[in-house]
Amino acid sequence: SRSYDLHESPLPLLRILCATAFAPASWLGMDDTFDCRLHPVITVDATQYFIIAKCFSSSVIRGRATNVWFVAKSILAGSDPNNIFVVKDSWVNVERQLSEEQILEALKDVECVPKVKEAWTVQRDGQDDSTSLRRPAAFMSHFQRPCDHRTHRRLVLTPAGRPITHAASPLEVVTCLLDLVIGKEFVFRFDVV
Repeated sequence: SRSYDLHESPLPLLRILCATAFAPASWLGMDDTFDCRLHPVITVDATQYFIIAKCFSSSVIRGRATNVWFVAKSILAGSDPNNIFVVKDSWVNVERQLSEEQILEALKDVECVPKVKEAWTVQRDGQDDSTSLRRPAAFMSHFQRPCDHRTHRRLVLTPAGRPITHAASPLEVVTCLLDLVIGKEFVFRFDVV
């Protein structure tokens, strides 16, 4: 890369600093459906949920960038287990035959499967947030093979459960595994997926 002397030409650096300081947060890649002030809030459609804790965050470079939070509709509701929900935020591959929402809807009568309370495609400047919106065609033309087309989706699920890694006893782990086997058997028996 070329060298740069700040004293000879300070204008490019000043432009970068001003753009970073005064540009809208969405231009800098920030998600404006999050509010991280005193009490962090995530928006799903028109509903705001207070974030209680992060449950899962994907650490891979290429994938769905999945993040999962425990949330409540109000700060006070966070202490009531019946008012705690799970928000799953991910970038979904649109070429998939069935979406996670469709699969969960087909399994809604199975006792151990979470129910979809709300589903929403995140909006950016009035459009569905997607990789094609964020990656201009000129940028994509440099790649040898086409990249996945993904849409930014959020699901609100209920009931909220603890991760299996936080099980209180071996019996609780076995009970979770049994529920998984029963759920999987239901899926194959009734040809849901």
